Amino acid sequence: MTGAEKRRTARISQILDAAALCFVEMGFHRAGMAKIAARAKMSPGHIYHYFESKEAIIAAIVDRESAKAAERFAELDAVDSNELASVMTERAIQSIEEKTDILQSALNMEMLAECQRNPEIACIIQRHDKYIRDQLTHLIGNKIGLDLAEARTDMMMVQFSGLANRLLRNPDMDLSSMIALMRQTMQSILTPDTIGDHV
Repeated sequence: MTGAEKRRTARISQILDAAALCFVEMGFHRAGMAKIAARAKMSPGHIYHYFESKEAIIAAIVDRESAKAAERFAELDAVDSNELASVMTERAIQSIEEKTDILQSALNMEMLAECQRNPEIACIIQRHDKYIRDQLTHLIGNKIGLDLAEARTDMMMVQFSGLANRLLRNPDMDLSSMIALMRQTMQSILTPDTIGDHV
């Protein structure tokens, strides 16, 4: 990567980080480009040089999360199928701190709320969600070989989205106890025949 490319990447990250903070603190509608620019310590014109709208900024934030997810899924796809359930369980435990970060949780909730009003944002969020679901379903159904892979995927995602929601309502949640329960639930989701007799 050239020096110019590094500077561009750094500038974009600076804008996305500033926008995320503004969206959480003010809400999507009140966080205008001028306020995002002020938080990023840039001029509004400089922001528009990289992003034409707030929707474009949201898309870039989501794409950044998708890129991080792609790296994690590539690592998981390389794991031996006999060990994958165990590795996925431990990765889920390790990610609890990330998934329960108050800023990320609040940002996710703000973007979901905006989905109800803005079809463009809804498409961005739904595209990202489908990507995550498809990757998890592949790992669970094709790699581990479990039936009802889509249902298991959705239940796994319910855990994490629910955990983020609970953190916003109960910031003092006892994560150590949650980790123990998360491990049990993940093991149940990723174990054969745990749900087949009940559907």
